[in-house]
Amino acid sequence: MYTYLKNYTHFSTKEELDAATNLHIAKNYNHLNSTDRTVLDTIRRYSVKYGSAHLKAETIGKAIKKSESTVRRAIRKLEKLSIIERIPYVRPVLSGLGANVYSILPINEQAEMNTPSKAEEANDGKNQANNSADEPLFIKSNNKDLKETYPAEKMPLTLFERMKSILSSTIGDVALARKLFGIHRYHSLKLLMFSIYSDKEELFDELALRALHITVQKTKQKTIHNMAGYYSGVLNKLIDETLFSDTFHFYDKPADQFFYK
Repeated sequence: MYTYLKNYTHFSTKEELDAATNLHIAKNYNHLNSTDRTVLDTIRRYSVKYGSAHLKAETIGKAIKKSESTVRRAIRKLEKLSIIERIPYVRPVLSGLGANVYSILPINEQAEMNTPSKAEEANDGKNQANNSADEPLFIKSNNKDLKETYPAEKMPLTLFERMKSILSSTIGDVALARKLFGIHRYHSLKLLMFSIYSDKEELFDELALRALHITVQKTKQKTIHNMAGYYSGVLNKLIDETLFSDTFHFYDKPADQFFYK
């Protein structure tokens, strides 16, 4: 049932997965709090059988007794540190909406993605001086970025820039990003004004990116004449299922009738 997860793994054995996880923790220890490490270990444990894990933030939160917002913050940090990869997964049920696939990255990918600053390179020189001639290449190739924290030069600084990056590398229509970002703001701001949702801005950003990934993937399956409209529908569905799936609805009209078309 979950054999598709093997398509996202970067390791051949459980031992390789465990070793990479331990190295990630050791290299980034000062930048990871106990919750970050616990979230990473939870992803590792769920990944043991197939090499990657298909999880909801809610599932991880229940496993470690933390809130979903706390789990999402930890996941975002692990992504920024290039420790894990988050892959939006489109399922053939539930309108294509589902949990994310999480894959722990091998250490050598982190070395390729990160570019140390001059100050970091000066510190790294102390580490590199201890390398022996027969040191494994797997370790040697990564000593130069032991001090690297957030690879900002490789990660867009804003949600809008991330959306532009995704569109540029997929359908090539960068101009569409501004329209889709506006749709995201339209949906999210209406809810952020309520105190119950005021702390969920990161969640809305995550849903905006997830909706974009789903929309882009759908363009590979069929022609979408109104990308903005399709994206709005997917995002609205994601927000509804994430926030209101367990809520009793008092209205006799579909929720999407309260949004513009």
